[in-house]
Amino acid sequence: MPISSADVAVLINRELSVLADDQAKQAVLRGLIDPRPVALDWEYGNPGQQFEGWVVFDHEAESDTFIVYCEHGFGPASPWGLVFAIAHQGRRSMGMDSGWFRSFMDAFRDSHAGASLARSGPSEGL
Repeated sequence: MPISSADVAVLINRELSVLADDQAKQAVLRGLIDPRPVALDWEYGNPGQQFEGWVVFDHEAESDTFIVYCEHGFGPASPWGLVFAIAHQGRRSMGMDSGWFRSFMDAFRDSHAGASLARSGPSEGL
């Protein structure tokens, strides 16, 4: 059975519930959105192959990126990915495996939003 929007929200809430750093939590909450479906192009399979996922974090205005959840492609081992927000040449690629992570917070840490937080000072629990 495919994962639902509510299921994805539960996964994120679990990670946020153990996040000790309030500054990091506020940074996450600024970009967190209700999960919405997205079709992601899979470059490593048949031409035109796509997987359905969920956009969960919107950083489009600042860095043209989303954090998405997708159980296929690099998931289930690494289901959290950084992808371009704006489709390029009519496609929204899943990109390379280096942009996919085991947890939401790992993806956040590697994102522009997480990097800007790290530049503002050390952050325990991020």
